[in-house]
Amino acid sequence: MAKIRFACAWLPWWVVGVCGSYLLPQSVILPWLSALFILAVLTVWPGWLWCRYGCAICAGVIFALWRTDMILQQQWPLTDKAQLHNVVIKVTDIPQQDKQRSRFVAQVSLPNGQQQQWLLTDYTKQQWPPGSRWQVRAKVRAIIGESNKVGFNQEAWALANHIGAMATVVKGQRKALPASVGWQEWLARWRLWCSARWQAQTHTYPQGVALLKALAVGEQSALPAEAWQIFRPLGLNHLVSISGLHVGMLAMLAAWLCGKCLQYLPIRIHQPWIYTRCTAVLTAIVYSALAGFAVPTQRSMLMIIILALTWRRGYLRAFQVWWLTMAIVLLFDPLAVLSVGFWLSFLLVAVLMWAGEGYGHGAKWRQLVLAQWAAGLASVVLVAFCFGSVPLISPLVNALAIPWFTLVLVPLALLSLIVPIDILRTLAAYLSEQTMRLLHWVAGYAPEYYPAHAPLALWLLALIAVLLLLLPRGWYLRPLCLLILLLLLGYRPPRPAQGEAVIRVWDVGQGLAVSISTAKHELLFDTGTAYAAQSALLPNLRAVGIKRLDTLVLSHNDSDHDGGATLIKQHLQPQSIIAGQPQAYSFPVQACRGGLNWQWDGVWFEFLNQPVAAKSGKNEYSCVLRVVSADKAILITGDLGKKGERALMAVYNDNLFSQILILGHHGSRHSSDVNFIRTVAPQYAVASAGFANPYGHPHVQVQQLLAQEGITLLRTDRMGGMQTTLSARPVRWQLLHSYRPYWQRKPRLEAMPK
Repeated sequence: MAKIRFACAWLPWWVVGVCGSYLLPQSVILPWLSALFILAVLTVWPGWLWCRYGCAICAGVIFALWRTDMILQQQWPLTDKAQLHNVVIKVTDIPQQDKQRSRFVAQVSLPNGQQQQWLLTDYTKQQWPPGSRWQVRAKVRAIIGESNKVGFNQEAWALANHIGAMATVVKGQRKALPASVGWQEWLARWRLWCSARWQAQTHTYPQGVALLKALAVGEQSALPAEAWQIFRPLGLNHLVSISGLHVGMLAMLAAWLCGKCLQYLPIRIHQPWIYTRCTAVLTAIVYSALAGFAVPTQRSMLMIIILALTWRRGYLRAFQVWWLTMAIVLLFDPLAVLSVGFWLSFLLVAVLMWAGEGYGHGAKWRQLVLAQWAAGLASVVLVAFCFGSVPLISPLVNALAIPWFTLVLVPLALLSLIVPIDILRTLAAYLSEQTMRLLHWVAGYAPEYYPAHAPLALWLLALIAVLLLLLPRGWYLRPLCLLILLLLLGYRPPRPAQGEAVIRVWDVGQGLAVSISTAKHELLFDTGTAYAAQSALLPNLRAVGIKRLDTLVLSHNDSDHDGGATLIKQHLQPQSIIAGQPQAYSFPVQACRGGLNWQWDGVWFEFLNQPVAAKSGKNEYSCVLRVVSADKAILITGDLGKKGERALMAVYNDNLFSQILILGHHGSRHSSDVNFIRTVAPQYAVASAGFANPYGHPHVQVQQLLAQEGITLLRTDRMGGMQTTLSARPVRWQLLHSYRPYWQRKPRLEAMPK
């Protein structure tokens, strides 16, 4: 017992070292080994015992760097283009299907004998049973995501899930091989069999069955995208998958039922706590297995096992168990630090324990209310930081939904799998269907608040304020803490000065999205694809304080330019929409015609479009926008081709001069005519393209032309999102996300051009 307590005193510092290592800019282990040796020597001297904690931190950093370096060596190498390879794959999980494709995780055997885990996509939607083995031809690329101010970090997600590459299966290029046999394949088939148990109820209760699959076997892809849009404003995303909360609550319920059954046995049971704890542990293991041992379930399962093994009156305190569980999770997989779910689950549990230590002796109903208050208050800061939104009625909805999901729907879903009675499965599907309908109705009236992304110091102050608010004493500090939270939620980034315009070129992968902000107005030129608008563009617009748009420009009807138009229109409610092909949209749109111009806050906006021949491609209809502030200008041409560029030169000639040119068609060789480039004579040319895109944008010929003309090329695929200001001062660019930890592999220039 004393040894475990002694170890628990060291664990927090080791955990800090592991977590902090992922903030380092370089993965050099030697300095940390030197520091560990020096600190270990200093601990021998009296009065220097604090160096032991430094040793623990250094040990955590060294361990994390070593393990992460092993994973990084297994990642697919960075190349400018996706590569075709013949590989042998083994499907390791239940495929996720939507209307367009089938996606699944597979273990891949490379010709050199190396083993990797890939995320494969099949647009032909063939069957890929778990455990099956295939020889396929696939187009492979490294996982490099978008880099903006905030938003989904694809590289972090891939590392946290140990996925080394993304690949697309070439149509008709697969050959079946003998299926693999092992416990992982057996587990995946068992989960697939469980998922098919509600097949008879799918037609009558489609939403209910989808919810049951998500709750029982962790098949989140069964729920359509519309369902996830319902859960977001209600703050219920954590309840719709097999989360740590479900595992813990179900284990507690199983232990309670076991205890009640033991009371009514005709024989006396000695030490019944052994049976109740074993029941809780077994329930946690089985339920986690149904989820495929996802990371959130691993954490809860480990915590339950640790509690069962170590719990005694005065043996280990709650926070000691918390640190021990976190240390075991990180020892098993230090890359879990890169998962948002890791932080949300552990920090929310810590907040509940923090609040419980002060309020743990009152009435049960009071403890439940205070626990809900603590979780709701902490989630305001945590969810706002991670996702950029605050579901305002989330505490109330969760107070009702958590007991309903964890005590009714989840046990009923699992019971309907165990007991082979159709009426039980029908009852579970019916209740789940009614739950989804009720949530859909409530979500229609659920308000959300989107705070701007505040400086890091203010986020840290807000977290401290939450902890102080949850203390049972210290009322004199609570007004100050509430003020800090209000400052966080009400933070507004500084606006451009009169006569200035802030230009932000967002990294939306293979697409285009440029926002232009003046002192009192906002314009967005294109939206990128629907996925990019949802995962990258919209959260980042809100992060910089853009809540409404004055004008939305849709250059032309192409999915990588206007794919997110409906989403942006719904959430940012532009006062006017201008498009190159207005007939392509079902909502009111104004055509962008040459000569249309206006002025905002001392900044000049003008469209330069010229008439297009009837048989021209849709790219030639692209809106051409020029923005002038002081003596600086930017020219945006959408996907305009060389024919359209020559038409512009014939009318405007030297009036096209601009310091910044957003390259037409992402830097395609079918745009950027040499005479057009010389006429515009930009100082900077920006190519908005996806990393290793299949089109080779920006094209080598365009890069050579820009180099010959002495024009600096900026690329979102290698630099991420970037911004500058049009003003009387010289043009200076800066990255929207400038800090790069060592584990991020997205290529970057050593420094932004001056």
